[in-house]
Amino acid sequence: MPQKYGQNFLIDKNIANNIVKAANLTKQDEVLEIGPGRGILTKIIQPQVKYLTAVEIDNNLFHKLSNYIALNNIKNTKIINGDFIGYNIPTTKFKIISNLPYNIGTAIIQKILPLKNWTCAILMLQKDVSRRLIAHFKTKKYGYISIFTSYYAESKILFDVSPKCFSPQPKVVSSVIKLINKNQKQPEPLFFEFVKHFFSMRRKTILNCLASSKYLESEKKRALQIINACNLDPFLRPENLSIADFFYLTNEVKKSTICRL
Repeated sequence: MPQKYGQNFLIDKNIANNIVKAANLTKQDEVLEIGPGRGILTKIIQPQVKYLTAVEIDNNLFHKLSNYIALNNIKNTKIINGDFIGYNIPTTKFKIISNLPYNIGTAIIQKILPLKNWTCAILMLQKDVSRRLIAHFKTKKYGYISIFTSYYAESKILFDVSPKCFSPQPKVVSSVIKLINKNQKQPEPLFFEFVKHFFSMRRKTILNCLASSKYLESEKKRALQIINACNLDPFLRPENLSIADFFYLTNEVKKSTICRL
C-alpha cells in the first residue's frame, strides 16, 4: 500500500543501531528525531538519553508511537504530531537523529543548520543528495546546498544503506551522514542570495551571472571590474568558486553598490 507521505521505513536493526551509535549518546543528551515513523530509531535512542522529542507528520504513525510510549510508561519521550518545517525548535542544546523524508530532506537541513543549539546531526537521506551536501568546489555535484552545508557544518559520509533495508524498498541507495555544528554567525543575506543566483545559472560564466544580478542590472563592465578586484577569472563557472571567492564577490558588490548611492 502506498504511504501517504511517501515514507520508506527502515527495517534493518543493525543499520538502525549503527545510526544511533554514530551520535555518541549519553544520559545528558537531549535528542530531536524528525519523522520517527514506526519507531525503529526511537526505541533505540530513548533508553540512552535524558530526553527525546520526535516530530511525526503522519497522524496514524503518531498515534501508534504515542500509544507505545504510554503503554510502556516511558517518561523521557514526547511525540509531536506536526510538520517539522513549521515546528518551533526548542532553544536547549540537542542532537539530531533522523531518517529524513526524501522529498523534503534539503528543506529540513536548511531549517536546522543555521541554528546555534544543535551539536551534531546523524541523518539518512538519498545517496545523491548526501554527495551534493558534502561536495567540494570544482566538482559537478558542488552547488548552493554544498556551500550552505559547508558554511554551517563539518560533514562526513559514514556509510551507504541498501534499498533492501527499507519497506517499501526505495529505488535509490541511501547514505548516513554526520554533521557537526560550526556555530557560525549568520552571513549577511546577500551572500546566500548571490550563491543561489549563480548556481541557478551554473552553465554561464561568473561574469554573466554577476552582470545579470539585480544589483548590477546588466552592467557587464561594472561586473568585470568587481570580478577583477577579486582576482578571479571572469570566464570561470560558478562550480569553480570557493566559499571564500563568493564572500569576496559579495563584499565587492556591496562596496560597489554603496559607492553608487
